[in-house]
Amino acid sequence: MAVAKTAAGQAQQELRFRNRIIILLFSLLVLLGIGFLRIPTLLNVYVPPDLTRPQFVQPNEVSPSYVHAFAKLMMEALNYCPEDCGSDYAKNLSRYRDYLTPACYQDLLMHRQKNASIYEFRSRKLLPAGDDIFDSTQVNRLDHDVWEVRVEYLLEEHVKGVETRNRRYHYPLRIVRYTVPLDRNPYQLAFDCYIPPGPRPVDFH
Repeated sequence: MAVAKTAAGQAQQELRFRNRIIILLFSLLVLLGIGFLRIPTLLNVYVPPDLTRPQFVQPNEVSPSYVHAFAKLMMEALNYCPEDCGSDYAKNLSRYRDYLTPACYQDLLMHRQKNASIYEFRSRKLLPAGDDIFDSTQVNRLDHDVWEVRVEYLLEEHVKGVETRNRRYHYPLRIVRYTVPLDRNPYQLAFDCYIPPGPRPVDFH
């Protein structure tokens, strides 16, 4: 390329060079924009609670340990009545409604309304059963987005300060994938109530 010998020629040469740079940068921005639009806006990665050993985590893959951890959190939260289940349990249902399927929410609410006398003046909590270690056999995949989770707790209840129950129970739970806004349910799972025959004492025959 001939070197510009006049001020006007040099200015034109610099202008052409600048325009080429602008066009090149604009082209790069367009390519980056297209690439960005092709990337998923949200990538769900379900991280299991056991991080003591290396493992591969695939996007949108829900591990059994993750489902088990969610099931336990829900059971403990729903059944925690520090003072009076007559009011505490109703508050729990409202607080954790986004973690329950609509059908399960209605079932639990109706049970609460029909058996109000059972809940009143009663405190309740679920305590670890003593050998509470995750075992893959506790989670059974029923469908692509449906799991059966079996957990055990020591159920402790008091009525007006007097202990009325202290017994180990087995809870067969149905957990499903639940797609709702992340700000309402970051787990993207929901409790779909109990699998028949429902909660039973461990030594029940």
